[in-house]
Amino acid sequence: MVQMLIFKYLVLLCCLIIASKIWAQNSETITVDYCIDPNWAPYESIENKQHQGISKLYLDLIEQYSPLRFNLITTHTWEQSLHGIKSSTCQLLPLLNTSAEREKFLTFSNIYFRAPNALYSHYDQAMVGNLTSITDQKVAVVAGYRMHDYLTRTFPNMHLVTVTNEQEGLVKVANQEVDYFVGSFYSANRVIQQLSLSQLRIAGIAEFPDKLRVGVAKDAQHLLPLINQAINKISTTEHNQIFNSLKMADLVKRSNYAIVLKTSFVLLLVTLALLAGFIYFRQQAKKLADKHQKLQALHNELADKNHQLAQLSIRDPLTNLYNRTHLAEVIEQQIKLKQRYDTSSCLLMIDIDDFKRINDKFGHKAGDEILIKFASTLTKCARDSDIVARWGGEEFSLLCPNTTPQEAEQIARRFQDSLMTMNTEQIQAVTCSIGIAELTENCSADDWFIVADNAMYSAKNQGKNKIIMQSNG
Repeated sequence: MVQMLIFKYLVLLCCLIIASKIWAQNSETITVDYCIDPNWAPYESIENKQHQGISKLYLDLIEQYSPLRFNLITTHTWEQSLHGIKSSTCQLLPLLNTSAEREKFLTFSNIYFRAPNALYSHYDQAMVGNLTSITDQKVAVVAGYRMHDYLTRTFPNMHLVTVTNEQEGLVKVANQEVDYFVGSFYSANRVIQQLSLSQLRIAGIAEFPDKLRVGVAKDAQHLLPLINQAINKISTTEHNQIFNSLKMADLVKRSNYAIVLKTSFVLLLVTLALLAGFIYFRQQAKKLADKHQKLQALHNELADKNHQLAQLSIRDPLTNLYNRTHLAEVIEQQIKLKQRYDTSSCLLMIDIDDFKRINDKFGHKAGDEILIKFASTLTKCARDSDIVARWGGEEFSLLCPNTTPQEAEQIARRFQDSLMTMNTEQIQAVTCSIGIAELTENCSADDWFIVADNAMYSAKNQGKNKIIMQSNG
């Protein structure tokens, strides 16, 4: 009996010790020095030595849900901030993408904010739809950004022009010093509004969206569990509130009212007789601000419609994949790249097996459901640089730039394996036949397509659910 009481006492004592350690750990304040990109509004920026933007709002929430307290180390460029992490001046970067290069000196939190990237051009420049369609045009990109690293690796022959920040890149496009600028949709649009760069438009979508996280220096990675716990506590309402803050600040309104307030103070000291003039000035400022707000709303609406029209012209309405017309343009671009740089590319023609039987037995509604799921599965198996298109009916195409036939075959097999898990209410298994053709020297677009199409029909004739590789050499 005495031994049992002693045992219970020891268990209770251990529980108290553990609880006290947990309480002490949670109640202890931890100061963390951090750097940001000082020129990336509205995501983050430094104004009057103060941290502004959505990363500040998220850091405030992380402080609220953790014992961490953040201390800003001011820098003047993004390159300085990266150097601050490498030199241990900073322990943390609150809002950035991961990359192979950054993983050498950073560990990353869970993703907590996603945002698109876009291609911007002068109205005199042709729309391209995506990065793959660019051949020998000059493309500006911010040095040190993940997009710079991605373009360098994925498109080694692309004519890149590095700039210090997004403002510099967009001004170069406006002045037609470069053909395109690729950057973050929200921040680029903000710069366009601020500088009234009305001659710019969205020329395409960079299908490599920002997946933003907290980056923590390797020697401070013990902070990562606390950061992830805090991120997980952020509610959907709080996320939505921060997203709404991306609406561009009405800078004209703020600056004019500041002038009005200062002017009114001086005028009141000089004479009350000028009060009427001050009131008139304030009214004019309000009218100007209202006009600016309407202009901003119109510009945003035009940008949205511009984007929608661009997408409608190159997308299949059922599957949202690229359409046949856009694929034909990209094929021509790949042929030019082959002639200029001798790059290796492959074209995959893919046909759903027995699709007519499925339509006849289950109806067109079920057929459409299969086409949509088939397209989604194919997109997930493709790489960021690949172009996925619906050729027509139950036929699909996958264009793989900078890809050998062996690599293309691996992609095809990965896709067929993924189809094994795809099913609908009526159909438990869907298979497809795939033909692969490598782009060869002096090959035309029609020749390339015919070779891939013949390979696909050979796969069907050999029993379906096959992969056949053919050459037009």
